[in-house]
Formats: sequence, structure tokens, C-alpha cells
Amino acid sequence: MKAKRISTSSSFQFLEYQPPGTSSSIAGNDLHVTHNAFWSYCGPLLAEIEDLPANFHEWASAALSGSLLSQLMPFLSFVNGVLREHQLGHYWLTIRATKATTEFDKPRWHTDDMFFSAGAGGLRATPRTDDRDRALDLQTDWKLCTTLLGPSTMFIPAEFQAEARKKQQSTRKALTTSHDCISIRCIACAATSEAVREKLSTDLKPMGAMQATLGQCAFFRIGQEKGAMHSEPCMNSGDRIFINVVPGQKDELEDLMGKWGMSFPRSWWIAPTVPRG
Repeated sequence: MKAKRISTSSSFQFLEYQPPGTSSSIAGNDLHVTHNAFWSYCGPLLAEIEDLPANFHEWASAALSGSLLSQLMPFLSFVNGVLREHQLGHYWLTIRATKATTEFDKPRWHTDDMFFSAGAGGLRATPRTDDRDRALDLQTDWKLCTTLLGPSTMFIPAEFQAEARKKQQSTRKALTTSHDCISIRCIACAATSEAVREKLSTDLKPMGAMQATLGQCAFFRIGQEKGAMHSEPCMNSGDRIFINVVPGQKDELEDLMGKWGMSFPRSWWIAPTVPRG
């Protein structure tokens, strides 16, 4: 299927990666999550099943009741087409398998930060230059996600996105208190985050929410200026398999892995409740 660019005036868009009626239903295959676990890969595009690292299959065996490949590969094929259309050949891909939880009964409305921006870690939306002052374009300010099992990510409807972002910014400003962070798990920051979440869950409720359907993915912008306001869905009724895709250039992703002391390309998985022998 031909990839489609997101509208320059939209903060998000739902795109079909499988035509209606052709999607393979996970429910029909009785696939379910056996343990909470995630698998991440950072490197060149994965085009074939043979390209999947060995630890993907280890993760799937530990986290799932059966094979995910018939659902995963059509999505990866579509994503690869989108990235190639934007002249990108690398991504940071994460597949998260979770059992039912009440953690998101209350929405967590937010915009995603920029992964590769100078000084922090976000996808640059503006060109940068190398030592020879040569412009390097194709910096991205978007990402993709889909859900293969369970409810899809929620998005504030497009007509309310700008208003929702302004509300997020004003709420953060009003509720943030000046303090010195003495730990990566700062209690003051966590308290502010929870207070912002509580207020936005109430204030943004009248705006409603939109979700992709089976066979669709979300193509959405990140960053404070144009980022899409979204939230994890309520997940208290069953398992969920969610895929997050952060596109980038090779040097950006390699630098990001380097900051965490990781080699590139790299793949890894974590399943907290699964013994590792």
C-alpha cells in the first residue's frame, strides 16, 4: 500500500496499513499476553521476518501465548514505506505487551517530547548543520503507533488540539512549583505531573476522544508547538499489544543509544516477572 504523508495542518492522522476486511484478527487467533514485557529495537528498517533479531522471538515466547508475526509484518511493511517516502532508513521501535490494568482509567493527556533536539532529546523539526556548515535536512517531528490487540491510543479531536495544548501549557505553569531535583525520581516532579494529569482529565473531557480502528495506525506530531494531545486508553478489560515507532537518521539514533551506553544497532527486551536464567 502506498504510504501517505500527514497533512501539514494536522497534528495527527489515522492511516490504514491494511485495507478493511483484510486485517488478520488477533482475537480470532486467540493470542493473549502472558507476562507484561516490552521489546525494543533501534537500527535499520526491518523488512523481512529474517531481519528480526533473535531476541524478538525470545521476547515473544516470554510475553505472548503465540506468534505475532501475521499481524506485525504488514504494519512494519507500511511503516517502512512511510519512512522511505520521507527519506529515512532507521527507527527506534518498541512493542509493549501488557496485561489488564487500572492505571489508565484516568487519562494521561500529554504531548510527546522531541527525542533528538539539542540539549534534551527530541526529534528536531528544523535543519541543523555539520562542521562544514552544510545543512542536514529531513529532521522529523512525528512518530507512528498502532495497537494490535486491545484499545487504541486516544487523541483529542483535531478541532480541539490547539486549545488542548494551550490548556496543557497553562495548567503546567499554574501547578509547577520551583524546586531542585535531587533524584531522577523526583517526588516534587511526580506530584506536579499527577496534579496536571488530574486537572486535564477533567478539563479536557468535554472535548471527547478519537481512536484508530483495527488495521489503522496513528501518524502524529510531537513537541510542544504542534504535538498531538493523546493518552493511553483505559486498559482495565483485557490485554494490549502496542507498537511505538520513533523515526530518525542513523547518526541521531546512534547518538541516542550512545548516551545510554548502548551499541548501535541494538535490540533488547525486559519482562520484570519472567525469570532470566
